[in-house]
Amino acid sequence: MIEYKEVYTYNDQPVTCPQCGNRTEILLDFYFLPEKTQVHKCLSKNCKTEFITQEDIE
Repeated sequence: MIEYKEVYTYNDQPVTCPQCGNRTEILLDFYFLPEKTQVHKCLSKNCKTEFITQEDIE
């Protein structure tokens, strides 16, 4: 299992990789949770970073 050290927030803009800035794909979408959590993976062949995002309520 991957251990995620940070959780990022997202809004109505497309999610980009925190490491390289490229677009990402959603691997898992836990929309049913109150925090609306998603697991993303960077689409860059050189990066492939995986990270967690949660909806920015504000």
